[in-house]
Amino acid sequence: MMNAKMVYSEEIANETCACYYEEFMQTASHQDAKTKCKLETKENLNHNRKI
Repeated sequence: MMNAKMVYSEEIANETCACYYEEFMQTASHQDAKTKCKLETKENLNHNRKI
């Protein structure tokens, strides 16, 4: 999260880990699960950001 310049949030971490686990169980691919969940987390943060 530091590399992405994001503030750590336990909620974000839990959502990301749950996404990764579910995706990995379906695809059995670390890279695919990581990529999908990284994008999904980024999209969720952008949609929920208050300006």
